Amino acid sequence: MNSKDSIEIRLLTLDDLEDWLEQCEILDSESGVNDIYFGPYSTNDAFPTDEIRERTIDRWGKSKDSPNWRRAWGIFHQDKIVGNAQIAAGELPTNLHRVDLGIGILKEYRNQGLGKRLLNTIIQWCREEPSVYWIDLGVFNGNKNAKALFDKVGFKEIGFIEDCWLIDGKSISNTSMAINVK
Repeated sequence: MNSKDSIEIRLLTLDDLEDWLEQCEILDSESGVNDIYFGPYSTNDAFPTDEIRERTIDRWGKSKDSPNWRRAWGIFHQDKIVGNAQIAAGELPTNLHRVDLGIGILKEYRNQGLGKRLLNTIIQWCREEPSVYWIDLGVFNGNKNAKALFDKVGFKEIGFIEDCWLIDGKSISNTSMAINVK
């Protein structure tokens, strides 16, 4: 990518859904390469596109005062989604002030500052959203680049779960991180 290439970061809509699903499937296939995991699915299982599509249509349409709402942002390069991040509210009205964040960027677009730009966009959105106080995330053990990025934008470690995931017979621990946006 050169500096003349246009990069846009924006909130996704249902019109972006199929392109987003395609990008998520590519990211899923990259998880586990070189023993760096960042997705919770087995490499032996097909990516659950239909299930995710159905759930996403419901969650992207929910109002922010409803449990399980979700919003997603995309990084676009020449009208193609090359990265995305999502925030998702919890299942109960009493924890709607906290959202969980997930992020993924195609490997050829990593380490170019796009993740930081995307995270800063979401953090700013959450700061302006009266109902959101905290952004939480989990980073898989061994994903040092992601951990460094989250540290850089202000997330703090709040916990560690050993053997949090068992993917393809490999035990993966998880570091919990959070940032207060108020």
